[in-house]
Amino acid sequence: MVLECAERIGRSLNPPSMIRLDRRCLTVLQRTLLAVWPQEGCALLLGSAVGDGTLRLMTVWPACNRWGAVDLDFPWTSALSHARERNFALDPREQLLAQRWSRSKGQRLLGVAHSHPSSDARPSAADRQRGVPHQLMLIIAAGGEMQAWWLGEDRQVRPVLIDVS
Repeated sequence: MVLECAERIGRSLNPPSMIRLDRRCLTVLQRTLLAVWPQEGCALLLGSAVGDGTLRLMTVWPACNRWGAVDLDFPWTSALSHARERNFALDPREQLLAQRWSRSKGQRLLGVAHSHPSSDARPSAADRQRGVPHQLMLIIAAGGEMQAWWLGEDRQVRPVLIDVS
């Protein structure tokens, strides 16, 4: 899903209590993730920490679901190359580009967003296994339900409040 990144070196690994986003980010996020229905959509979440356990989402970086792509060497994609309806994989090159761009804008990678076209907005066992600890995971279900989660080192998720202003 997301590469480990050097941006976290020296930063607190405490889970945030809230993520704030404006209506523009919400619109981009919803349209990006639901545009490829019935497949899972995905995006990178870029922004900053604003203190007291709050993250501020400033940029939604739309990404292509590369699950099963023959030019990517993800060990988990070969067995289920046809199952983009229940899986997603981000292109590592796209992630690096987003990280470089975000640093140039004073932002950082906060985490990943993806859709669940046929289930609720809770992380699946596969989401928890493939996700990068100490990052945000935002999920939108087909019905529009949106939830945010923080993935811990123990692969357990903790809910994060979403504030849309």
